[in-house]
Amino acid sequence: MTNHHAATHLKTVIVTGGAGGGIGGGISTVLAEAGWNTVIVDIDRDAGRSLSEQLNRRGLSAAFLEADVTHPGCAEQAVAFAASKFAGPCALVNSAGIGLVKDIAEVSDEDYRRVFSVNIDAPYRFSRAVVRAMPPSGGAIVNIGSVHASATCPGYTVYAATKGAIDSFTRALAADCGPRAIRVNCIHPGLVPSPQNRDLIGRFAPSVDAWLAAYTLQKQLLANLPSPRQVGELVRFFLSDAASAITGQSVTIDGGTSAMLYERLMTTSTIGDRNG
Repeated sequence: MTNHHAATHLKTVIVTGGAGGGIGGGISTVLAEAGWNTVIVDIDRDAGRSLSEQLNRRGLSAAFLEADVTHPGCAEQAVAFAASKFAGPCALVNSAGIGLVKDIAEVSDEDYRRVFSVNIDAPYRFSRAVVRAMPPSGGAIVNIGSVHASATCPGYTVYAATKGAIDSFTRALAADCGPRAIRVNCIHPGLVPSPQNRDLIGRFAPSVDAWLAAYTLQKQLLANLPSPRQVGELVRFFLSDAASAITGQSVTIDGGTSAMLYERLMTTSTIGDRNG
């Protein structure tokens, strides 16, 4: 159920991959709390319904569209859905994404196409559809990238390529959209302790919490990991009037990882925790 009370005068945003307990869910929650009509587009039916209903129960304006963002017609479907529930979108957050950790010699063509389909093709199609639907007064688009856009590690060849592409896409789209009064920016998160990342870490670490604690000591300048909600707050800023003169920019939120020239030395106790 959608909260239609006072929804007609609010601005509408589409958030792809906007369900679940990770970055997408954090973005959707923050934007709904900030007064946006939030259209959550996600393939996960249970997570999408749960989040939208939770937001509605709080009196916030949200609606869920179950859809696969890799389908060519999905973007137009989402725009039409947004218009039918609230009003045409004046903002888009391209948050849907998938990872791949595999040596290049083991990557199949299917692996390659699957990652590019979600991480690049979908943002392109959604951006095109939303730009076509935006009002003359303009709007804003935020792409969610990754620190892997500029520095990476073994096994991330394909994933890093998509995040480097989304960084370039952001600047090029900003150039196209400037005359339309549409701002386009990108956020590159570092390690966010989302359920998906915790599951991944659990495949090789005896203790996920101990591994994350060691990571913050060794790999970050700050002791706290970025949270989904913090990414959402940065998105909220980029969509707000406070960012009306900002476009074509990329901002990293990673606790200082990308600013480090070398890893900090780890204490003996931390090394013990990391190795289990």
